[in-house]
Amino acid sequence: MRIIIIDDEPLGLNTLKVMLERLEMNIKIVATATDPKKAVELIESYRPELVFLDINMPALNGFELLERLNYRDFILVFTTAHQEYAIKAIKSNAYDYLLKPIDTNELRVCIEKALKKLERPSGSTKPRINLELQLNDGILILKQTNILRLEASGSYTNIYLKDGSRQIASKNLKHFEALLDPQRFFRCHQSHIVNLHEVSKIISQNGYQALMSDQSKADIGKNYKEEMVERLKHL
Repeated sequence: MRIIIIDDEPLGLNTLKVMLERLEMNIKIVATATDPKKAVELIESYRPELVFLDINMPALNGFELLERLNYRDFILVFTTAHQEYAIKAIKSNAYDYLLKPIDTNELRVCIEKALKKLERPSGSTKPRINLELQLNDGILILKQTNILRLEASGSYTNIYLKDGSRQIASKNLKHFEALLDPQRFFRCHQSHIVNLHEVSKIISQNGYQALMSDQSKADIGKNYKEEMVERLKHL
């Protein structure tokens, strides 16, 4: 289960991070943020299964942050030192609510329940599926692991495969971004999504590009480069 922690106080953030790591459960902290605006970008990019979200933050409070998100398919756990937010947290569809200072046993129970929720078919996290492409002569099912990269072409998408072939789909890049496994794929540019496992290196030639395993290249937007490097470091 991939987790993002959001707390404007570094001490509180680091304390929760250490507590989670000491649980030694089937979890991975993929990102942390003290800046709530940056947190919005991280959630949209990583699409985690669970988010720990502090409520009292100066730039954006936790409730305001949620309103800015397009992606909400995660288990939400609020963290705060103020009991009076409990009812509003529940109304925001929070899965759990932990009061600071966070109790280790309560945290363990929270994680155990979240892991069980993800195991159930009725859980909120969508299963990762193969891609279905409508062709003139039928339907093609693509395994996501066989995809190298995707490139926008107007309202169409070029899908480049490991066998060197290319498929043209009559759906835009955003359509496929919602279907792809966020642990494997990363949108590194307005026009490019890459399979992180197939990135050989990042090169700098009139901007940044991802060199893929087939020696093809995908542009990396300047606002995506730092995050992409972090994603590659944690594969």
